[in-house]
Amino acid sequence: MKIAGFKKQSLIDFPGNISTVIFTQGCNFRCGFCHNPDLVLPEKFGPLYKQEMLFDYLNKYRHLLDAVCITGGEPTLHNDLPDFIREIKSFGLKVKLDSNGTRPDMLALLFEQKLLDFIAMDIKQVLDFSLYNAIVGNTLNRTVFDKILRSITLIENAGIDYEFRTTVIKGVHQPEQIKALRKRFGRHYKIQQFNPEITLNPDVTGEPFSEKEFQAFQAG
Repeated sequence: MKIAGFKKQSLIDFPGNISTVIFTQGCNFRCGFCHNPDLVLPEKFGPLYKQEMLFDYLNKYRHLLDAVCITGGEPTLHNDLPDFIREIKSFGLKVKLDSNGTRPDMLALLFEQKLLDFIAMDIKQVLDFSLYNAIVGNTLNRTVFDKILRSITLIENAGIDYEFRTTVIKGVHQPEQIKALRKRFGRHYKIQQFNPEITLNPDVTGEPFSEKEFQAFQAG
């Protein structure tokens, strides 16, 4: 695994659990609003952490932890992800995975082997190819978009806790689109505010919704 960083303890990344957050290096999307360009753009990559150091930490402090959240970047790009998760679970910890859904084959394997306790999938836009492709930096083709749709179905039928979430951006997402996504995914849907302070594209279009607008979306 290419581990670009980790947060020792978090109370918010895995609902109801104290977790360590692991950030993997590399992503197949180029979302202009991404707030982790150092995990996405090769020219911004930093040195990697050794797995042994991370496992030593988990072993030492597992009595203070409930879980590990694996995020990115895009973790499913790494073919050794299943073995990495098995090692984490050997410490008696639960595992949450964050994914963009472009590798349903990997998700299916993880579900089949019961390696995940929670999964969160980013839904970038309404499920229209052209709109979705535009927001992820025109990195999609129809085959990959179909994989995203397949991942949604896999997650909804995996038998574990899950959520779908969208970073909402005024000027990019229209209110009716957010409402349509909430209707599609129901109680498993979550929105999060766009943070313009650090973005992959410095000239990215859009701005955060006002707090009043955001709360209205939250209320449905």
